Amino acid sequence: MNMDQESAKERAKKVKLFAHDIHGVLTPNVVYCDVEGRRQYSFWHMDGFGDLSLSANGIRVVYLDSTSIDDEGLYRARELKLDKNYFKVADKVAKLEEIKAEMGITDAEIGYLGCELTDLKVMKKVGFAVATSDAIPEVKEVAHFITNAPGGRGAMREVCEFILRAMGKWEEWVEKVTKMGYK
Repeated sequence: MNMDQESAKERAKKVKLFAHDIHGVLTPNVVYCDVEGRRQYSFWHMDGFGDLSLSANGIRVVYLDSTSIDDEGLYRARELKLDKNYFKVADKVAKLEEIKAEMGITDAEIGYLGCELTDLKVMKKVGFAVATSDAIPEVKEVAHFITNAPGGRGAMREVCEFILRAMGKWEEWVEKVTKMGYK
């Protein structure tokens, strides 16, 4: 699909809140289970750096997941110091409306990264909708930007860099991180 990069950049410039699913976005579409049925997920380290990069540059990041809370997802959110994390969200649009009202922002100022049917409604509403490279076709059709990386393998890191570059903040961020590191 040939995306309009300039339009995507214009949309990305406006983002004040970036929300995303966890499963299939921060994790690959793989669930590890032991013989007792305990589930485990893997997270791509660079995706966490992407979330941290947005937060450090004044963009609020929230997890907005439709599945039940998993210890790994909650742990990852706490590790990244994200203050808003929502699990078992039946209506992502309604939840974003609450957050939007709390922050005093518009739909145009919200970005969202998704991959599955549960993301469609919210992606159609936000100003900057992003799909992972391995998202289902319906999700890719409504996206303003599609990552080169699949979910759980750098998609979040990629979109964060895209946003910061669009805002003209990337070079300064690179300078800060390379001089001081990021903790």
